[in-house]
Amino acid sequence: MLFTALTANRVAAQGTRPASGITVGQAVPAGVWAYPNHAFLTDSLASPIRLNAYRGKLILLDFWATYCVPCIASFPKMKSLQQQYQHDLQIILVNNEPLARASAFLQKRKNEHGEAFTAIVADTLLNRTFPHRTIPHYVWIGRDGRVLAITGEEELEEAKLLQALQGEGSAFTNKKNIDPALPLFSSADFPTEGLQKYSLLTQGRVSGLASGTQFRKAKSGALVGRAFTNTGFFSLYSTIARQLQRALGWRFSDQQIRYAGASEAGFLQDTYNYEFVVPERFSAQLYSMMLHDLNTYSPYVATFKTEKTNCLILERYSTAGTPLNHDGDESLVKGAGQQGALNLKNVPVDALADRLENLTWNSLPVMNHTDISERISVRISRTGNLQEVNAGLGPYGLRLRPAKKKIMIMLISDQATKPTLYKPR
Repeated sequence: MLFTALTANRVAAQGTRPASGITVGQAVPAGVWAYPNHAFLTDSLASPIRLNAYRGKLILLDFWATYCVPCIASFPKMKSLQQQYQHDLQIILVNNEPLARASAFLQKRKNEHGEAFTAIVADTLLNRTFPHRTIPHYVWIGRDGRVLAITGEEELEEAKLLQALQGEGSAFTNKKNIDPALPLFSSADFPTEGLQKYSLLTQGRVSGLASGTQFRKAKSGALVGRAFTNTGFFSLYSTIARQLQRALGWRFSDQQIRYAGASEAGFLQDTYNYEFVVPERFSAQLYSMMLHDLNTYSPYVATFKTEKTNCLILERYSTAGTPLNHDGDESLVKGAGQQGALNLKNVPVDALADRLENLTWNSLPVMNHTDISERISVRISRTGNLQEVNAGLGPYGLRLRPAKKKIMIMLISDQATKPTLYKPR
């Protein structure tokens, strides 16, 4: 609750998106220096003050509000810094609440804590000149009249103030003007360096994004996330299934995926964008966590089960007349058309199973039962049907045999209308 309250207090009630205003490195306009602002200087309202009265000093504009807890918490530090560097520094509190409210609050602070700040109240000009979404908000104006930095309260340090007095602003981490009404990562200013956990799922093609996937890696090189753009759920679940089964030592293919929902056309054709990132300590569980995430928030639910089904068994049935040569560089070549050749050089035997499974005439999963661990090279001149394929595999002591076996499949169904919620006992 404390975190929520402090966060809420940081948000300024400014409804609309602020303009860019004066940015770091720019000079404060002459009109801003000369503008007569409502001021609170002593026990009563004083005559208007102008920033020009403090030109030549380091000016720190502190945008605050009477309801902002972090703003008020910084007042004692502000008081100390102003007293210590009074000849070179001018801190000015800036408040855009009604004049009476802000003045009464400052008077009370002065009476109770001896905080005799120079303050601009009922402000309109400075808030427009230095627009912001959250408070505390600090604008550091150098002796030369240029903006050195625009920061949050975390930059309010004496060491950085001393550098600012020398006209140096590079040590500051400048504040980002992020719109919290939008998804955080839609802002180019939102920092990603400390990302721990992230998940995003949107439906519909996004113009400007290619269809495919990107890997997210930690500095150590560990895989901590994947992003899929303009991709269907068949491809999403296929990728996850392959990775999970491969981790168990099993080959898995698209032929082992079954959709049992109401709209196969939607499942195969609808386009989504999905990104999922986990902390590095969970990198080994990335794909299982990804599956749980999709099963919770996507339109579908995928589970693994064994099922007795028709398949083709790739097996080694005799001593090869032609060596399974695996010399040279790896290459995968498939001839054009249904009658094309299949030419694999120095590849794992699972690559052969993949190519056989994807032949035009085949709709069955191919299960690798060869027990071959070394790389192989295979050339088949004609692949138009099972007989032609087996004629080409024969010299290598291999064949494809139709069978009905229990195999692992991924069963995908539609998400339940109502999620299962936790109910305390």
